[in-house]
Amino acid sequence: MISRARPILGTFVSIRAEADERAVAAAFSAIEQVHHLMNVHSSEGDLARINRSAHRRAVRVHPWTRRVLAIARRVSEASAGAFDVTLGRHRASYSDIELLDGNRVRLRRAARLDLGGIAKGFAVDQAVEALHRHKARSGSVNAGGDLRVFGRNLQDLRVRVPRAPQLTIPLPPAREGAFATSSGYFGSTLADPVSGREAGIEESITIGAPSCAVADALTKAVAAAGPKPELLRQFDAVAFLVDTNGTLYAARA
Repeated sequence: MISRARPILGTFVSIRAEADERAVAAAFSAIEQVHHLMNVHSSEGDLARINRSAHRRAVRVHPWTRRVLAIARRVSEASAGAFDVTLGRHRASYSDIELLDGNRVRLRRAARLDLGGIAKGFAVDQAVEALHRHKARSGSVNAGGDLRVFGRNLQDLRVRVPRAPQLTIPLPPAREGAFATSSGYFGSTLADPVSGREAGIEESITIGAPSCAVADALTKAVAAAGPKPELLRQFDAVAFLVDTNGTLYAARA
């Protein structure tokens, strides 16, 4: 088992894998490509070109970008807009995003998409896929609260206590699965695309799902709309909430 870490995606990404160095290098390369394509702070990449031009003409994007937008739309539709990569800005909504043949994207009106609520999870998924392609037998990829584990052995999972982030409590261990956490540990906020307001999160919300992209997006939907069973059911997901006292609650479909 080897372990490596790098600063990327606005956080530290750590990779542990029962594999060789080439596998880990390929996993980091996949993460870097997602970052290049979907970084909201960059003037290059697919997201920048969509925000700049897609309301005037269709923009051809990388297949990964289209996949992220397709996953985002599924979560938006299932959550009635509680998750929305437009964040409700410029009077736009997820329904203004058109996904066309040939990996093309068009916006029905000017908008500023922000994939920060899903791209990090997708990057974790792509890193794990790269590890699988290079015959990694087990391991994990952790990107600042977005985690995916795989392999034969159970792996321990822990989540921070909201008002005491130096403390952690255990979640059920897992062999295979993806997990994402949204919280206000260090004063961070979430934007509600329905109300247009930003609000702090007192609790910690962790979603377990088959993919980290889905888990990442669902944390925002559940934070805004609650752990609705029908929403979790559509994505084969489970929600864990840790309150300010460190009590753990779980919700399943």
